[in-house]
Amino acid sequence: MSAVPDLDPHRFRLHRAAPRGFAVAYAHEGAGGTPLLLVHGWPETRRIWWRNIAALAAAGFEVIAPDLRGFGDSEVAPDGRADVPAHSRDVYALVRGHLGHRRVIAVGGDLGGAIAQDLSLRFPGFVERLVLFNCPLPYLKGEMDGLRTRPPAEAADYFLRQGTDADALAAELDTPATRRRYVATFYTSRFWAHPGGFTPDAVEFMTEPFGDGARLRSSFGAYESVFREEARSEPPLIARNPTPALVLFGASDHVIHPDFDAMAARVFPDHVGPLRVPRAGHFLQWEAADALNGAIRGLCRPAPALGARAERAFVSLGSNLGAREMALAGAVAALRATRGVRDVVVSAVFETEPVGPGPQGPYLNAVARLDTTLSPPALLERLLAVERAYGRERSPERHAARTLDLDLLLFGERVVDTPGLRVPHPRLHERAFVLEPLAELAPEVVHPVLRETIARLAERVRDPMAVRRRDA
Repeated sequence: MSAVPDLDPHRFRLHRAAPRGFAVAYAHEGAGGTPLLLVHGWPETRRIWWRNIAALAAAGFEVIAPDLRGFGDSEVAPDGRADVPAHSRDVYALVRGHLGHRRVIAVGGDLGGAIAQDLSLRFPGFVERLVLFNCPLPYLKGEMDGLRTRPPAEAADYFLRQGTDADALAAELDTPATRRRYVATFYTSRFWAHPGGFTPDAVEFMTEPFGDGARLRSSFGAYESVFREEARSEPPLIARNPTPALVLFGASDHVIHPDFDAMAARVFPDHVGPLRVPRAGHFLQWEAADALNGAIRGLCRPAPALGARAERAFVSLGSNLGAREMALAGAVAALRATRGVRDVVVSAVFETEPVGPGPQGPYLNAVARLDTTLSPPALLERLLAVERAYGRERSPERHAARTLDLDLLLFGERVVDTPGLRVPHPRLHERAFVLEPLAELAPEVVHPVLRETIARLAERVRDPMAVRRRDA
């Protein structure tokens, strides 16, 4: 682990999901705030946002920073595609389908900027606002006459090679070291960044994920799709765009349109800026992190749970190791402090005889009722984070002793069945230690699958000898 937080690959917890049948890795911080999607470009991974994630989460945003298919810790897609529409649909499936957000602010540079534009046009209303810098833009004939809309010819050699000769290039880059040296030139000698924008250690950090040959070859797919129709999953959507846009420009960039800022002002009729950022180039989110973070904080107005409606959820709490009462009280305090959670009400505490391997002490159990604008996966992630804070390490072994156990029991009338989450909890109707406190809070709530009230389910499994109210 690096002593420098910016260069620590484990600085932010790695999450995984497979909304389209293959694993996508992503960072996810600040659950409950305004959803903010950070889309990296080429040759980047989610690491390029390491100077932005914590600051933006602290400012009230729910930050989601995925590795695109075939980049970083995400898998290469089985369909072999890596064009803008494929990436756009992946991101939508993650943010809308998996995390449940109806609207989002999308931030991107380079390829990520093209994906953000496609996302806003392909799924109308999903992107609340765009924040773009140093990325491809559509050419609007007539309106852009006289502007410098093409980079210098000598800067385009990589584009042609990756787009028209990708297999041969990948064969030449036949070791992790040669692949990393190739990618390192984009951070250094090609002058995409402002001189000195990346230290040698930062270059090592950014290039490390590109040592994998299959992933580097897959990453060329976006370039191939420009030249070959068969490399496209469908036509990209990049045109004049009505989405409100905040535009920044790192003018030290030697690869993007020289008049990027003037072009962007024509593409986005509803825009703020363009803001020229001094001493920054193509990788503006790293080179001028404070400028980008400040612009997003100031102009995107974080507000809790953008466009979301509160739903009622129930969470079970249990502990049979250590200071049990303190663990339950701490969990309740953590829920009350969670952005996007309000009106937390807790049942009485019940003591329960343990069921499981080896000698164990009795459990303390309770249930919390809360209203939340979080999605079910986001609430689950928060529960897991609270468990970890109390030393819980989840294992496949059921009924093992634990310092803190938090389970999502019910979420409105939703039925969720994914590899990482099932709601209603699949064993809810079997557990007296859950149903007794739940029946105190919600006796008339109807189980959305079994279609029976919680009071009725509790009657069937009631066992006063095994589950005793603590104050009785």
